[in-house]
Amino acid sequence: MTTAAHINSQLSNLAREQGRDLYELQVLYSLERFLDRLGRTEFAEDFVLKGGLLVAAYQLRRPTRDIDLQAMDFQLDEDHLRAVVAAVAALGDDDGIVIDVGGTTVGQIRDDAEYSGLRVTVKAKLDLRDVKIQLDVSTGDPIWHGPETVSLPRLLGREVRVIGHPVPTVIAEKSMTILQRGTTSTRWRDYVDIRGFLMSKTFAAGDIHQAATAVARHRGFELEPLVGYVAGYGSVRDMQAKWSAWCRKEGLEGRTRAQLDDQLADIVAFLDPVYSGQVDAASQWDPNTQTWSAT
Repeated sequence: MTTAAHINSQLSNLAREQGRDLYELQVLYSLERFLDRLGRTEFAEDFVLKGGLLVAAYQLRRPTRDIDLQAMDFQLDEDHLRAVVAAVAALGDDDGIVIDVGGTTVGQIRDDAEYSGLRVTVKAKLDLRDVKIQLDVSTGDPIWHGPETVSLPRLLGREVRVIGHPVPTVIAEKSMTILQRGTTSTRWRDYVDIRGFLMSKTFAAGDIHQAATAVARHRGFELEPLVGYVAGYGSVRDMQAKWSAWCRKEGLEGRTRAQLDDQLADIVAFLDPVYSGQVDAASQWDPNTQTWSAT
């Protein structure tokens, strides 16, 4: 049995055990291996991981089917990204993934991303299965107080260590998007991720405040409490119904608030005391009591 066939067999067993789609696991495995290889190329420090794969590292939800990367200190263009894919493919690890460099396409991202960027679609094979590896690469917000090393769990084998956004920056970006979009936003994952962090991690108020201030300043607006932008969102049009349907689809029932307004109220209780200056920089967040306390 070839390495690729053996890995495919392991993924097939895992899919049956977890009740998950095999292709979903094949794609996720391919993304993990791409990141692992990228970290051993000359381009390793050109990118910082963000998005769904990063959030998944904190066990908050399943990862997405693409890799979101922030470009650092280089001109973001097609030639550079093609060179990155070629370098990753050239490593030729015994991981069962074969990358078709010639099948790589690069185009503009045309969704609701905060910053323009390029979408790289890489054709690959795992055993006999065609797999699509998608990279969304963009410029972005300032990273306070700089990127950090994150351990990304893998489906098979040891963890992958990658350079990623620190959690305060993740929260800052998501909450500033809420400020910008208010009740026009349907980025449900932002609401899930922020609440997931506040329920599972401790924070210093100063870290949250400085990260959010940096992002707000970069985007050209003032840092403000969220409550005035999200109050009553659940009663706007059919947003509550959409929230409920999305949570069911993503298998998040029981891990989120049933009522959208309650989900947002938890986020407001976490962030607004910081954004309004009601707590000082040294105050600590307790995820068990969900309160800020002075040290």
